[in-house]
Amino acid sequence: MADDKVMSSVSADEGMEETNADLAPLQTNEALGEPYNNGGMDDDFDYGDEVGKEVPLTDDGGLIKKIITAGESWETPEAGDEVTVHYVGTLEDGSKFDSSRDRDEPFVFTLGQGRVIKGWDLGVAKMKKGETALLICKPEYAYGAQGSPPKIPPNATLHFEVELLSWRSVKDIAGDGGVIKTVLTEGSGWATCEDQFEAKVSYTARVSGSETPFATSDDTLFTVSEGHLIPAVRVALKTMKKGEKVALKVKPAYGFGEAGSEQYGVPPNADLEVEHLTPGGGVVMKTLLSNDKEFRKPNEGAKVTVRLVGEVLPNGPVFVRHEEGSELVFTTGEEQVCEGLEAAVMKMKEGDKALVTINDPAQGYGFETEYAGPLAVVPPGSALQFDVELVQFENSKESWEMNDQEKVEAARQRKEKGNFYFKAGKVFKAKSLWERAVSLVQYDKSFPDDAKQASRDIKRSCWLNMAAIDVKQAHWKDALKHCSSVLEIDSQNVKALYRRAQAQMGLQDLFEAEQDLKKALDLEPNNADVLALMRKLKVAVREQNKKEASMYSKMFKFPAKASKAAPAAEGGHTPMVVADQPVAPAAATVEATGEDAAVPAAESVTVVPAEAEMATA
Repeated sequence: MADDKVMSSVSADEGMEETNADLAPLQTNEALGEPYNNGGMDDDFDYGDEVGKEVPLTDDGGLIKKIITAGESWETPEAGDEVTVHYVGTLEDGSKFDSSRDRDEPFVFTLGQGRVIKGWDLGVAKMKKGETALLICKPEYAYGAQGSPPKIPPNATLHFEVELLSWRSVKDIAGDGGVIKTVLTEGSGWATCEDQFEAKVSYTARVSGSETPFATSDDTLFTVSEGHLIPAVRVALKTMKKGEKVALKVKPAYGFGEAGSEQYGVPPNADLEVEHLTPGGGVVMKTLLSNDKEFRKPNEGAKVTVRLVGEVLPNGPVFVRHEEGSELVFTTGEEQVCEGLEAAVMKMKEGDKALVTINDPAQGYGFETEYAGPLAVVPPGSALQFDVELVQFENSKESWEMNDQEKVEAARQRKEKGNFYFKAGKVFKAKSLWERAVSLVQYDKSFPDDAKQASRDIKRSCWLNMAAIDVKQAHWKDALKHCSSVLEIDSQNVKALYRRAQAQMGLQDLFEAEQDLKKALDLEPNNADVLALMRKLKVAVREQNKKEASMYSKMFKFPAKASKAAPAAEGGHTPMVVADQPVAPAAATVEATGEDAAVPAAESVTVVPAEAEMATA
């Protein structure tokens, strides 16, 4: 999974060694994705970026771009995308008038919406991720004849050194505002779902503003043409690539409509949010023979015995064979076989036979290296098929079968396993293991003192790790919950106070964030991370105050005074109003929108557009 690759900055304890078997994958990292292949189609992608060459981006020569550092791949942001940049702005004489780098805060704006100067809307759209370029903006692509006093004079040509750090795709995929899709994790390849496909999806769905989901799913299988849950899911799936993860904001017409849903407890005409929608379908299991007399299935840590034949799709070869007398024995949860096969076996009952198709190489043997099977080599990026019979299995102890000490030891092992998978880049698996570790020792009041202390250490470590991931993924409510859980058992934990403050800032609960940071500084006055976050909080508070002041000033401003608004800049752009000292080509303060907000409010810019400050006629 692509987003599992970005979390390596979160700390975790030392882990454990991996166990290999003859069907174990050769690499622990999840697949990085498919290499680009245009399938022989013509394209107009510009791969020949020439560093140092000045290229006019407009016919009139009013906007010129010079690449300083080439970017990655071929993709560029599109109108409506939320882009994050660093920039330094200078006049033609070299004097600097503004810099996001000096503030150590990247600048975020929505591309192509007229929220920044014209030169930025056009120039940043021609940049690639990681690229640094000089944008030379003539007055008609900057602040025009009026300038932006006191730092930018009239008719000024401006130079902006811009680094495109990242962007998030936010698109109206229904065309009428009914389904707004925000891409959380980019997919790979070019293929998208079609009506005749079977899709397997995971998601969490809730009414907008509610903290409680009305529906969740892990690997629900359905035909795309038939849809699932609400119409928005089908609409979104047909735009998604393999491995893509999105969040949806759904209007009633694409949800449960005027009637709502009694089954799910959704009121009439409710706006909905679908979070973490991910198309699966990477592993499809077709049961060939079902043992209806059995109901138990292998759990994590079960010792299983299987007979199987594995082949490379579509035409072979057979690369592994374990028949009667040479059965394969492995332990689930130890990566002794590839991920897709293990997941399928854990859904089988003793005596079941199934045909398991692994379409996603990330759940097989990966994209990067060949796998040397016992009978043949599996090329990189291969789809696989296993004909499997679950002969027998012996489950590991369930929690109700364990005494207190056994629960603590099992939780410790799960925590360490989670740390190991995290270091291998498998964030979702790590988080799942940490959650299961906590569940084992969640209720420890009856534990003896030594076991109780050990269980609390385990819970604290797991909750902090999960909170760190939540903050990285902008899942503010989850981060808040995990940090609060830590503080219930350790009220002076500075890491929990710091991360909870980050979450509160993401939710724009600035007063609560300040209280946590003050307490953290009382405990560790010289903590550099806490001090830096406090500085960002002060910027966010100042911006919030300015926004409120602007709102109230417009509420009480007489209509006759609207004629005194500043004139528009040349080219139809409204000039920017400078807030304090910075003069960024900035957009309105980014609004946190709960768990799907792109950046916390603390990282909002310090300039607002003039149209937000002036009364309109």
